[in-house]
Amino acid sequence: MIIHTLNVVVLRCPSCGRLEFRGFSLFNFAGGRTWQVECSCGTPLLTISRKKGKSFWLQYRCGMCDSLHISRHTRKELWSRELLTLTCKETELEVGFIGPREKVQRAVQRHDRTLAQVARDLGFSDYFEEPDVMYQLLSLIYQLAEEGRVSCGCGSENIEIEIFPGHLQLRCQACRAEKNLPAATMADLEQVENLQEIRLPGHLVSRNETLSKQRYRRRQKSRV
Repeated sequence: MIIHTLNVVVLRCPSCGRLEFRGFSLFNFAGGRTWQVECSCGTPLLTISRKKGKSFWLQYRCGMCDSLHISRHTRKELWSRELLTLTCKETELEVGFIGPREKVQRAVQRHDRTLAQVARDLGFSDYFEEPDVMYQLLSLIYQLAEEGRVSCGCGSENIEIEIFPGHLQLRCQACRAEKNLPAATMADLEQVENLQEIRLPGHLVSRNETLSKQRYRRRQKSRV
């Protein structure tokens, strides 16, 4: 009998929108060790720890509501040949998958939901001045962010998005620089479609200061 000890987990970062894939083994937990995943932007995404007995406790940062969710699973569930789906406890939407690499990749392709699709499903159409333009703009921004093409002049890629009825506001979490993208006409959408990347102006923040702020945020998030 073959005992499988390696699987893959994928989660979407709530800060930068990237999908983070990580392989993990049963041997990562030898001696009661805790296993953690951070996004490449520095945001803590997942902690798996083993308590007394056979249970594994997962704490994962939700890409939908940005809350910390907790779930308990057995060794058989985490290293099964079947797919394990992680969901948002508030919206019940899928936010991550655990399982064999090929099944995780297919699940991402099949079930990946953009910000625009989520906004439509949650009934935000009445909130927007031009829903179709907003949905397409959100999809475009989401794609650019996932490809690493949304950044700030200060060097940070940790960009948050705030949605207003007629425009989007991108804000750098390192230096607080902002950029507004109107979403009132198709011309607004076409202007963004022609961009190879979106770059916020950035404020005069030294590299050491930027790194210091990022480390501070990591420590603060790790305490949650």
